[in-house]
Amino acid sequence: MKQVLTFVMCLFVLCDTSGQVKSTQKPVLNTLEDFFRFKNVDQLTACFGDENVFTEITYFGDPNKGAKPYLVSQVESGTNHAVLVVWNRKGTSVYEVKTSINIYDTLSKKLKILHNSWKNYQGIYAGMSLSQMVKINWFVLKFRVHPGRPDHGMILPGFGWLKESRRVSFLNEKLVYTYTLDLKSLKKYFPGLSSQTLKSNDKTVRKWNPMVELVTIYRDEVMPE
Repeated sequence: MKQVLTFVMCLFVLCDTSGQVKSTQKPVLNTLEDFFRFKNVDQLTACFGDENVFTEITYFGDPNKGAKPYLVSQVESGTNHAVLVVWNRKGTSVYEVKTSINIYDTLSKKLKILHNSWKNYQGIYAGMSLSQMVKINWFVLKFRVHPGRPDHGMILPGFGWLKESRRVSFLNEKLVYTYTLDLKSLKKYFPGLSSQTLKSNDKTVRKWNPMVELVTIYRDEVMPE
């Protein structure tokens, strides 16, 4: 697998009607949205290689309290182009795609990876600063602090985005976007941070200019049982 400027050439092995195996090589991945083209884990693995894809069943919540199992694939984990792919429960289509920079050196407690090379169709990526997002948005962005997690701020639909404008998107066809900010640098400046809504043009926010630590894209549909 070779990646240049987030452009990936993937090798797919296909079978024709006669049963003969044939290979076709074509570019399929330019942006994060293109990960939704994969139909199963085998296609993902064929593209990136067995050594670069780790798939397991996991729970986002307590299974004793009704949390459902998800099939999850980690692609090129530990690199600056790592992607987390969440499949529907039948494993027949991609439900959610995530990229992050939340990879810390265990000794220094500092980020080893400053940005993720994968971008969405608007050029937004994990590691982008809030001020860079504002330039894309042409307007002030608001964000809510994540409930129970004051280190994280969520830029969500309806906050700083106008549907009729060509600005930061939170809905594109059937895909929904969320962006999580790293707010560790702001905690001591905003008492009661977990209950606040902040703006990108607040003086302290502009000074520390938090970065996007997580980009999430998911299908606007109910997860199939």
